[in-house]
Amino acid sequence: MTSSNLSHGIISILLLAVAASAQESGRWRYGAISWKRKFPTNSSSRMVTFTVESAWRLSHGSIVVFGTQNKPSTAGEIMKITGVDGQDPILSFGDGNMTAKFDVEVLRVDPIQDMVVGVTNIDWEYGPGGPWLANLTLCCRVAGNQNANKGVLLTTKVDLSSADMIGSPYVRMMPLVSVRLSEPTVQQFLIPAASARGFAEHDSLSWSMMPASYYNALYNVAPNTTIVQVDAMTGMVSFDVSCFKTTCTDDVEVVFVVQDTQSNSFCTVDVIVHVQRNTQVGPTILLNGPPNTPMQGEAFSNQTLMPAIVGFEEFPLKLTFSATDPDFTKILYFEFNTLPLGATADAKIGSNPAYRTITWTPLKGRAGDYYICGVALNMDPSSVCTCNPPVSPCIPTCPNHIRTLPTCFHINIKPNAPPSFVLPAMSNASYVIDMNFNLEINIRAVNENVLDPVIITAPVVLPIGASLAPILGDSQNTYLFKWTPASYYGGWSQAICFRAVNSISDVSSEACVQVAVNRCSWSVNQGQTLAEIATIFGSNFVQMWALNPDLVSPDSLLIVGRSPARLPRDNCAAGNVDQRRPSLHGQVHRQHPIPQRPVRHHKSDYRAPELRLEGSNLCLESGVLASPLPP
Repeated sequence: MTSSNLSHGIISILLLAVAASAQESGRWRYGAISWKRKFPTNSSSRMVTFTVESAWRLSHGSIVVFGTQNKPSTAGEIMKITGVDGQDPILSFGDGNMTAKFDVEVLRVDPIQDMVVGVTNIDWEYGPGGPWLANLTLCCRVAGNQNANKGVLLTTKVDLSSADMIGSPYVRMMPLVSVRLSEPTVQQFLIPAASARGFAEHDSLSWSMMPASYYNALYNVAPNTTIVQVDAMTGMVSFDVSCFKTTCTDDVEVVFVVQDTQSNSFCTVDVIVHVQRNTQVGPTILLNGPPNTPMQGEAFSNQTLMPAIVGFEEFPLKLTFSATDPDFTKILYFEFNTLPLGATADAKIGSNPAYRTITWTPLKGRAGDYYICGVALNMDPSSVCTCNPPVSPCIPTCPNHIRTLPTCFHINIKPNAPPSFVLPAMSNASYVIDMNFNLEINIRAVNENVLDPVIITAPVVLPIGASLAPILGDSQNTYLFKWTPASYYGGWSQAICFRAVNSISDVSSEACVQVAVNRCSWSVNQGQTLAEIATIFGSNFVQMWALNPDLVSPDSLLIVGRSPARLPRDNCAAGNVDQRRPSLHGQVHRQHPIPQRPVRHHKSDYRAPELRLEGSNLCLESGVLASPLPP
């Protein structure tokens, strides 16, 4: 939707210009409206929640705690925004219904800017049809800008035509943006917006400014596009202060539109850009790369240079703002936008340079896209603003009070996903081995959250003799499954499964391999001795040695796979073996190629020789022996 069509749609549905009262001193400073499905997993539900973040002039007579005449001072207090000069705040849902109830829950109070910030959530259930344009109208803006004491209109498009349309984009930014004459002519700040459909859909967002027709309908003055522009792809606003060094006097009020180009829903945010007349250089603010991220130890002067920070539910995240002022007699402090639920800033300590850390452990179910923005200022924000000469509200800012442009961390909080198996490389890989042969399989699983190590276990009891243990010294946390199936496992075929579990978040996944054990009438593997082989065939090592005259001694070289080891004639019922010269020649199954080289065996005690077949595996299956050797 083009900006002109967007404006036409708003005006044609609204058909309203909010009347301004020349006698009313304005109270509205900032606002952003958005919506989302109240039950996003229920595609048949048409209940939505509208969210309005707003900032008001603290000193205005209508801004009091509900049921009292007291000014708000603490988060959680409720303000009921009533009408002024007969103009109630009205939220029109776009379907012919509206409400004048507009309660604001206090989020924070900022005396230095004569400002209180709060949030309003209003539920509404739509019938069939749509889309709808929901509009919030009220009166009136604060003094000092080109639309002082004029009406306010915020709008958002609600579209419930498909299940994946779960909400509009939303904006979370500093309610006051200050630019400085002492800075470069063109200064930049971000309109920090996120997609309701998740971080992966961030590239589908598009930014624009309301066109002149929107302001004309409200009898307001549109911002000069030679002064303020916004990049449609990034949301970065460019503000040219050169005019304010000569003829321009008023601050600039701008309404920005953030649209999801995939769902066509959009939200709006109303911002006043204040021009600081102080020509001192003032502080500089930096974003510091948080621990356990690729940006650790780096400092970024512009949020467009810092990649989005990836965090995880139930894991702490630390974000540090730093600031310096070339005038080291100045003491620096910080202010932030509305922090996510559970996030806290460390104790306020003025210094130069100055640091402030936000600590946040997102709760389970809080995955999503967030911005934490901050400014640095060279005045204690807890002090009361006193202007000279007195001005109400206290803008222009207090003497020698300089603020930086807002700078934001972009944070993508992810749910704790189960680990992913990377070894074995193939899902349901198959292994066929012989009895008494050693099977080794490397098992490895990875977790995107490096703070949540993966532990690999077996969900059921492993076969007798099998083991699963981490490989010591392996930096990739690889485990080794090891098993030598005994003779009684011949013919066994079954899945052996492994479970990878995140050690802290306790979510898991499983992977299995298929293992089959050949049934052998007789088998030899590394570690068996000549005496053990003789016992299997009811003989003894002396008799076996005697039947193999080519072996000079137990220490003789045995050509594995070439020199037959002959058995006594009375113990060959297991296969078709020549009774005159019984042998172990037959069909040989090998897991690995048998080396065609002599293998020396190191045991010379002839009463108990330890003749071992190393590096090979021989399996003779019943009934499949080769033809006997010639006499």
